[in-house]
Amino acid sequence: MSIPANSSNGVSAPLSDADHRKRTQEEMKLELSKPDAIMEPSTESVVDRYLEAGGAPFNTMNLLMSSYEGLAAMTNMVSSDLGPVYGSGINSAISEAVSRKIIESFDPQVADSKYNETEQLPEYIEAMIPHQVWRKTIYRLSERHPGSTMLSAALQHIADQGYQAEMMSLSSAPLHTHIFYSLLAECLENMSPANEENIHQKLGELITAVCRREQTYLVARYIFHGVQQKLGAKAAGIRRIDDELETYMLDNYKRPQLAINIQLLLSGLVVGGGNSVVDAAASIIQEEYAATGDVASLYNEYHGAVVSGKLAPPVDILRNGCVLHPIIEQVFGHLWDTTVQKMRPELANKYI
Repeated sequence: MSIPANSSNGVSAPLSDADHRKRTQEEMKLELSKPDAIMEPSTESVVDRYLEAGGAPFNTMNLLMSSYEGLAAMTNMVSSDLGPVYGSGINSAISEAVSRKIIESFDPQVADSKYNETEQLPEYIEAMIPHQVWRKTIYRLSERHPGSTMLSAALQHIADQGYQAEMMSLSSAPLHTHIFYSLLAECLENMSPANEENIHQKLGELITAVCRREQTYLVARYIFHGVQQKLGAKAAGIRRIDDELETYMLDNYKRPQLAINIQLLLSGLVVGGGNSVVDAAASIIQEEYAATGDVASLYNEYHGAVVSGKLAPPVDILRNGCVLHPIIEQVFGHLWDTTVQKMRPELANKYI
């Protein structure tokens, strides 16, 4: 006994050519029935598919006319009527209203789904990028939907078009690694010809791009550390930039532990791994005080390495201001602060 193809075995019969054409017609009719379908850039291809599937030309005209609502024409009419009232600010007011509507109705899942099909940005994104008001709309969308694939690609395209400078204020830009690298490279290029008169302005631009998030701060410090390792004595300029970034983090975020932890990691030491140098430095930074036990630990490690001929721990740890200043305060603080007692000579030798 023969079994129908669409029976309970779960296998459906393939559509005949006539059925396929009928389904295509129905799908295209739904597209042409959407409000103001005639204004959509894809309408021409939809009509072509409908006609190729055997649809009647008269139906396309009927569907497009019945679905026309004239929203664009009404917008132009309202703009024309409001012009005498608001003057030259009418365009910006309408643009802002449209921008808010776009942000409210944007669906990142739908946008990403369509983008992933072609891996090409929609034409309307390309048309928006030359205009600052619409670039700002994309920025605001990226702030709200930082995980959107399409918006990430749009930000990259905006950066490629030369608008990196206006992207530095975006909190979402550092989340996109490729964009952050572009921003970092541009900041460094701008700093290359800087002098003492404008170096602080250029540093400010770099700090804005780097110090917004812990992740970008870590990546930047890692890059600068690698450059210093490669250039050696020629890396004085990079070392100054590195110091400025660390100083900014300490002064503005009051998180010295973050700065020292990153420095320890870059030095090849594990934070919280039981290393006496790490523990002593972390304790000094945390307490903002150079306790005798912590200084003795540092002394034993560094001096012991010199005496035994072993490799000493990284000296960058001792150069860190959060470690060095408390030590100096303990040794010489009595010279400018009467509340600090003069240190015993045998202890001072270890501190110095």
